[in-house]
Amino acid sequence: MVRLASFTFVLLPLAALGYEQHQEPFSALPDVKTPSKSIAIVGAGSGGLAIVKTIFDLPEDVRDGWEVVLYEQRRDVGGVWLPDPPGPLPRPPKLPESPLYPLLHTNTPHPTMTYPGFTYPPFTPLFPSHEYVQQYHADYAEQYNLTGYLRFHHKIVAANWVGDSVEGKWDLEIEVQQPHGPPRPSISRRSFDHLIVANGHNHYPHVPHWDGTEGWLANTPPDTPKREIVHSIYYRDPARYTNRTVVIVGAGASGRDAALQVGQTARVAYQSLTPTNEPTPGAKVVPKPRIAYFTNASVVFEDGTSLDDVDSLILGTGYHFHIPFLSPPHSSVLSVDPHTTFNSTTAPSLITNLRYIFPTHKHIFSLAPGIPPTALAFVGLPVLVANCPSDIAQSLLIAHALANSSVLPTHAQMLQELVEREDKLRAAGLDPYYVGHRLVAESESDQDYQDGVVQYLKDVGAIPEDGKKFVEPWRRLGRGKARLLARAWQRAVQLGVDREWLEGAQTEEEWADVMERLVEWQEAYEEEHGIPEFEDQSVWYL
Repeated sequence: MVRLASFTFVLLPLAALGYEQHQEPFSALPDVKTPSKSIAIVGAGSGGLAIVKTIFDLPEDVRDGWEVVLYEQRRDVGGVWLPDPPGPLPRPPKLPESPLYPLLHTNTPHPTMTYPGFTYPPFTPLFPSHEYVQQYHADYAEQYNLTGYLRFHHKIVAANWVGDSVEGKWDLEIEVQQPHGPPRPSISRRSFDHLIVANGHNHYPHVPHWDGTEGWLANTPPDTPKREIVHSIYYRDPARYTNRTVVIVGAGASGRDAALQVGQTARVAYQSLTPTNEPTPGAKVVPKPRIAYFTNASVVFEDGTSLDDVDSLILGTGYHFHIPFLSPPHSSVLSVDPHTTFNSTTAPSLITNLRYIFPTHKHIFSLAPGIPPTALAFVGLPVLVANCPSDIAQSLLIAHALANSSVLPTHAQMLQELVEREDKLRAAGLDPYYVGHRLVAESESDQDYQDGVVQYLKDVGAIPEDGKKFVEPWRRLGRGKARLLARAWQRAVQLGVDREWLEGAQTEEEWADVMERLVEWQEAYEEEHGIPEFEDQSVWYL
């Protein structure tokens, strides 16, 4: 049972950091009838694997008797990188299992995306396709014997806290659908002391509302493709848009990808942008402002211009922060209110406005009244981060707090820290309830966030002070020079020398050297050819 109390502080060795390079894999703990602590984890993407690994990096005497179970509703690890199962793509309103599309590649170099101490295999392309990334997660789970703790085809339907702000348990309702079992899933119930949510935030599409869409959709002109408005979660093949007129809405990752790919096949492709965004470099698109409304015949934009020959709209408009098993009607833990007037200090419960789950400590621990902070934690809420290292940083704090809740400040101190973060964003002219979990430069970079989480553990003595930042300099280089590296990698492939660049790269240091040399090579080339800095900043896809 979760109970807030003071404990004698446990000084944990460096191995508890979870990022030693030559760590031996551990063996699965035997089942215990009466665990000293029970922990349920939801999601087998990068965050779920990170927290399981990090828990078992704790000294054995600290985690002795702990029961750890990870529930994953899909068939394998990898989260967003695991493709759809075979068969036709679901049609709205049913959602596909993944937003992944066949041409998806990473848009940052893979050495910057790795779990600390666990690199991609030799000769992995610097900007790999999704197959490499999913296999990387599978290899990680196998290397560290994590699979014994994973329960595939197990969907959490409801999670309810039975207790108060001092102690209690989680009551989980679990839907089990075996792939070759009965057509109807079975339902089971389990109780746990702690719940860790690591199920990602790229599943529930944000679909903007415009006046007139129903009339526009219902009035397809004769002899033209049936008009459609689809979110990018349904996007798979640019060939589907051959000879169509397409409007791509948004300039985030999915909007950029659709612009680059559909621009090659469409009759005409437009990209609808906010005033602060630019058209995707390298994409064959015509820029347009934001959409204002629809008529039966046209798409009308905010500058008063209109298009009357549009066949398809692809919405690269992002996703909601929504966790159904914590929310009504299944649970009352997380209230859903896009127009809430509550803030982090007045919220009567955990709340999502669909952009921001609040109040939380460091985007990790719930600060909602009625639940102890260590009872509910999240891995992977931050946006615009390198997921695997960030997930490890968060998992380190969670694991140590599970071992000793006094690692964390008081509830009042954590809430004050959250208020100060929100005030810092406001001072920069940003609305924290709109920015949400995005780690923007005005607040802190993703690397600074990771460093801060781990440095806190050093400051309180939970892990030794080694005088080093958690985020290595080469990771900062790779993230900061990602677009330059994309151009360098494109040129290396075009010249047929890409494998030469990868020769001998196995360790983190060797992959770092590849990136450093590619940066120097490309910078010299662009300077020699008079290519202005920041020109053609598109991320290139194989």
